[in-house]
Amino acid sequence: MSKTITIEDDVYDLLASLKEDSRDSFTRVIRRYLPRPCETAGELLDVYEHAPLPKVNWDVLDQITAGRGRHHLPHSLL
Repeated sequence: MSKTITIEDDVYDLLASLKEDSRDSFTRVIRRYLPRPCETAGELLDVYEHAPLPKVNWDVLDQITAGRGRHHLPHSLL
């Protein structure tokens, strides 16, 4: 069953930007980014075991690695 909701333009733009391809639906985007809260530790473990790896920004990762030993993040990462 589907429902119609009203959202503001900026939220629509955000959802559209999170679509992985032209076949990805807003329902899939919302499910991907707003998962149902886990009720048990076992459910949480299941979620993490089946979750895709996060996308990595290699430039930021290189800056973090280069800055190890510092007591603060470089200003470019703030």
